[in-house]
Amino acid sequence: MVLTLVPVALVAGAVAASASTADGVAASNMQFPIGPVGVAAIVVGLGGLVTGLLRHHRRGVLAAQQVQQVHQTQKTQQDKAAV
Repeated sequence: MVLTLVPVALVAGAVAASASTADGVAASNMQFPIGPVGVAAIVVGLGGLVTGLLRHHRRGVLAAQQVQQVHQTQKTQQDKAAV
């Protein structure tokens, strides 16, 4: 829960910081002002995305291995019963 709120807080801080800039010329030249806080929010968000994708992939691989082990165990038991 906390990790999902961190990027939101970072983006909100970046928007608030950019809104308080006194230099209107610099702010008008940028379409979307991203400061160091905004960059940090993007990095944290991408890190979370990559972590989630890796966990999802690993979970799928582990499930497939478990299914394969169950099938091998059932086949072994059937072979023993046939003998």
